Amino acid sequence: MALGLFVLACASGAPEPASTPIARRHEPSTPIAFPPTGPIALRPAKAPPEGTLYQILVDYQGRTEVALEGPGTQPDPEMVDEKTSLELYYRQMPVATPSRDELASTLVLEALKQRTRLNPPGKERILEIGDDRLRTQMDDKVDTDLRGAQPKQNLTPRMLLGKPFALLVDDASGNPQSVTVRGLPPAKKMLASLPLRESLGYLQIAYPDRPVSAGDTWHAKRFFPNPIGKLGLAVDVEMRLVGFERVGDAPCAHVVLRSRVDASKVPSEIGFQFEEVHYQLSGDAWLDIATGEVASARIEDVAAIAYDKSAEAIPARARMRYEGRSELKRLDQMPPETTWADGSKRFSAVK
Repeated sequence: MALGLFVLACASGAPEPASTPIARRHEPSTPIAFPPTGPIALRPAKAPPEGTLYQILVDYQGRTEVALEGPGTQPDPEMVDEKTSLELYYRQMPVATPSRDELASTLVLEALKQRTRLNPPGKERILEIGDDRLRTQMDDKVDTDLRGAQPKQNLTPRMLLGKPFALLVDDASGNPQSVTVRGLPPAKKMLASLPLRESLGYLQIAYPDRPVSAGDTWHAKRFFPNPIGKLGLAVDVEMRLVGFERVGDAPCAHVVLRSRVDASKVPSEIGFQFEEVHYQLSGDAWLDIATGEVASARIEDVAAIAYDKSAEAIPARARMRYEGRSELKRLDQMPPETTWADGSKRFSAVK
């Protein structure tokens, strides 16, 4: 029935091997005492003109159950199990914004892989984009394999690789205001079917609006990068500065992320009410105090919700439970490995 709402298209991609290394991070105009001895102003900043390379890894799995209510309905709920993973490499480039209180970036695609299995029907869908190649696969059968320009095709790897695929606008504290998918119509249509906006928005780490010392906290609102997030469940995340560490050579502020809720009658931001909400989130982020960039972040979460679909022709009660892991990492250059993050070989099925 309305289970189609939760069916996501699956995709997967691959990094380009011959990627130009990112120039060394721009240095601060004045020397930074490290670790700081007093309150410090942590503020996000635009990427350098040459851009900043990032890797995103998102993995989640869960179940949706819909039980029809009323006379003549079946007692057993309809169920869909989902397992999705996304591996994304992109270059974040600064662009101008109409407001001084916003930071805007255009995101250029370097490589992408997504793998999704829905049961039923029990099929696994894979999309890979990288190495001047685009391939889709259903279970073990390759149904699309495009290389280079291939001018007779409506969609080619070169419509995607090295091209802007999204516009990201954050406020002055690093909170996402909008994530807009971009590209030529065939590319935009395919990219819009992937959980790119949800994953990018979830991993934007909020900065404090005041100078902070170790132990200080601040809050931000985020949405899970899974089907529960699409239902408008706002998550209040507490950020706490716990200390200062170096990530590689970068002087960073170490921030711990936490959130937990067990509640009933929780409003959704898309206009209905959850009967039950249970979730827990934990993570860590390292904010580069020299450049204002996120050097690394990782989050684990689990969420369960229940709500009545009273607006349907046949009333129903829906339950969902999902758990996931998400990671954002700044890179100096594309990794040279010939495998994806899940251990699978790039484009191994077709030589």
